[in-house]
Amino acid sequence: MNKLAYRKLTLFLFVLLFYSNIQSQEFSKNSIRISSGIGVSMDGTTDGLGIIYSVGYQRDIWKDKFRFNPNFSIGHYSSKFVMDARDQYFNSINLQTNLFYDLIKIRAFSVVLGTGLLINNSRGLIGTGGDFEGEQSSEYFSDFYFGGYFGGGFRINSPNKRATIDIMPLNINFGNDYFMESHLIIAIGIKF
Repeated sequence: MNKLAYRKLTLFLFVLLFYSNIQSQEFSKNSIRISSGIGVSMDGTTDGLGIIYSVGYQRDIWKDKFRFNPNFSIGHYSSKFVMDARDQYFNSINLQTNLFYDLIKIRAFSVVLGTGLLINNSRGLIGTGGDFEGEQSSEYFSDFYFGGYFGGGFRINSPNKRATIDIMPLNINFGNDYFMESHLIIAIGIKF
């Protein structure tokens, strides 16, 4: 055999070995969970619609049905489409520790419930415009809230695929001083 034949055979064996390794790859119980969604954030002084982004670590802790998910999220909100509020532009930053449980699981599809704890900082500007035209000055604010999380939705997790997809129509963050956020979220998990 000449050098070219050896190279082709070596390349063929390498590709075959690499392909079989990908197909039979076992994933760990760890993953990165990235999500995005739309929703509302409100408390005693603010009320806005906006977009939220989240990134976190996720670990399977019991039979691929129970997961631990600490995460960080940031939302951007305004009162542009809220009719009964002053002009407002604010960010909401959450540090959360959530637990998710697959309540019903059929092959790769499951119905998910979640609960957890959170710390929130909402900060931004309340302006003079909007329905409250009598206001003469804008004000900056930065408020902290402590509370919880409750959520539910659907999950697609094929054991031999690297990615998972969560469609979570119910995500509610709640806390002191009438703090509440509600979002529709789509999350992608990437297994290690």
